[in-house]
Amino acid sequence: MKQMLSCIVIGIVVLSGLGAAVTATHQNQNNPRQNPAPAVFYEDELDQSMTDMDGTLQVGYVILGNYTNLSVAQSFIPQKEVLTRVQFLMAANTSTTQPCVLAIRDNLTEENLAEISLQPDDFPMVNGTPTEEQLEWITFNFTDIWVTPGQVYYIVVYSKAIPGNFYWIAGNGTNMYLNGTVFISVDNGNTWGEFPNADGCFKTYGLHETFLEITMKKFSPFGVISYTVKNIGNYTAWDVVIEYTVKGGILGLIDDHGYAIAGGLLPGEFVGFGRGIFFGLGKITISLKISGANVKEVSIEKNAKILFIFIMNIE
Repeated sequence: MKQMLSCIVIGIVVLSGLGAAVTATHQNQNNPRQNPAPAVFYEDELDQSMTDMDGTLQVGYVILGNYTNLSVAQSFIPQKEVLTRVQFLMAANTSTTQPCVLAIRDNLTEENLAEISLQPDDFPMVNGTPTEEQLEWITFNFTDIWVTPGQVYYIVVYSKAIPGNFYWIAGNGTNMYLNGTVFISVDNGNTWGEFPNADGCFKTYGLHETFLEITMKKFSPFGVISYTVKNIGNYTAWDVVIEYTVKGGILGLIDDHGYAIAGGLLPGEFVGFGRGIFFGLGKITISLKISGANVKEVSIEKNAKILFIFIMNIE
């Protein structure tokens, strides 16, 4: 990335006078909102990547003639419908004091689709320009988001404008990744300049979308409802959560609500559940809602009548 670094530094000098590569709107990058990811159990897969380093670039408050708060972005084109995490080959300078923020956007100057910040001690610390051995693949594990395969997205990395506060990010000064490029901003993300012959060292991970089908029926006349959930897609359904709600009966005495977890469901595989015994009198509504790490929400609702423990006329 020596070639990349030299071409980017030259470009930064004139960037403030350059037309924005993307239509500029105000984007506040000075107050990042921490967005930690919940515990998950799926097995995500590598999607897009560029791992061939030839140098590094500073991100944060750096000296380029004058002090400049430098933000960096890498565009990419996902091939999976769920984006789970991103890695960059990075290090923190020993003088770094502020978090490194990573955001995902579908437009460089629009709102964040996902955002997470990491503290300096989450990175290897270096004094001066790092060697490749001093860098590490840093994982930015934000809350999963749905993306559109084939559409351009941007990974944006930045930090606060405080003297001595900067990170090192690895890359390559040739066009190693054909589905994206590097962008640089010197004004807190309001405008961006493109460097089409440079790429950062990055990896994106994700999941393919799959589809679930719900079937609900009366398991027995004695207050028991059963249902099956089947994976009718081509990929494993991960972290499947089934939420059920029963409402109704005289004075709402049958109201019930709860969850079941199916974990990983292979293509063509199904799992069955039952709920009961219910006791009451009158009309009831039975609702099921299913979601997963790579499954968009599916719901079903049935009406029935209950006579003490006898469930009738499910429709």
